[in-house]
Amino acid sequence: MAWRVVVTDHVFDGIEIERSVLAPLGADVVVAPAADEDTLTDLARGADALLVCYAKVTRAVVDAAAEGGVRIISRYGVGYDNVDVDAASASGILVTNVPDYCLDEVADHTFALLLSAARGVVRAATTLREGGWAVPQEGIHSLRGRQLTLVGIGRIGSKTAERALAFGLRVVAYDPYITEAPIAGIELSGSLEEALREADFVSLHAPMTPENRHLIGEETIAQMSRAPVLINTSRGGLVDLAAATAALESGRLAGVALDVTEPEPLPEDHPLRRHPRAIVTPHMAFYSVEAQDELQRRAAEEVARALTGEAPRSPVNAAALAERARSASD
Repeated sequence: MAWRVVVTDHVFDGIEIERSVLAPLGADVVVAPAADEDTLTDLARGADALLVCYAKVTRAVVDAAAEGGVRIISRYGVGYDNVDVDAASASGILVTNVPDYCLDEVADHTFALLLSAARGVVRAATTLREGGWAVPQEGIHSLRGRQLTLVGIGRIGSKTAERALAFGLRVVAYDPYITEAPIAGIELSGSLEEALREADFVSLHAPMTPENRHLIGEETIAQMSRAPVLINTSRGGLVDLAAATAALESGRLAGVALDVTEPEPLPEDHPLRRHPRAIVTPHMAFYSVEAQDELQRRAAEEVARALTGEAPRSPVNAAALAERARSASD
């Protein structure tokens, strides 16, 4: 049987890795010419599997995929908020992700942003490039003993903590799902407000859920007494960007260092693109040559497992599918 695998969108140089994984199954891998809903809906009806990067896989796309007999929607990446998982579960379609790749890359990028902001690296380098030569006279402090608050202490948060502790930072973490610190040296806080109060740096490592949308906004920024640097390498929607920009202008935030924003890309006229105390990178924390190759291979391997009837490695909706199967058998 000739399988048809549709790549809705991607940011890679090519999809030869996917083809190498799926070719032994006789699968034809095609890239969608566009990622709008109408195009994906049409393509989904003739597919057996979808590989998804940033495209919105809406209920309409999922319904079309179910009509065509799609077995799996495999997401390139950790998060899957661009996929209507509830619709996929209702249609009996497996959704998978790659939850444990690029962990070191994101932790490294997080700490690179922290160091760049703390040491004024970007501003100083820009001044020099423009012909100047000026040693900062204020705003730069020793890292040792200052507080880094981590909002979320999962895999990446823990790796970020390891780096921070090595630099002598005090690491405080808030995570409502964690009752015991994953590594020695982390102080767990009982509330977000308490964790933010004395922070010099705040780094976000929480998932994007409806409850977490704009987790950092006007109210939570007001709880920060020390005008910290806000770092986000997780999901853009965790930060109310208007509130963060206003806080930067007023001095309630000493700096922002963001790899993710809402919206993306950041509009060309957005003030954070030029603000002297803002560092914004283009959603690149995940990237290394090795991590990208691993991501493509592992997402394609999930498709191969689904097409051949093997159990997935990283199912997102396994419980919902099991419950659907139980209900159908009653």
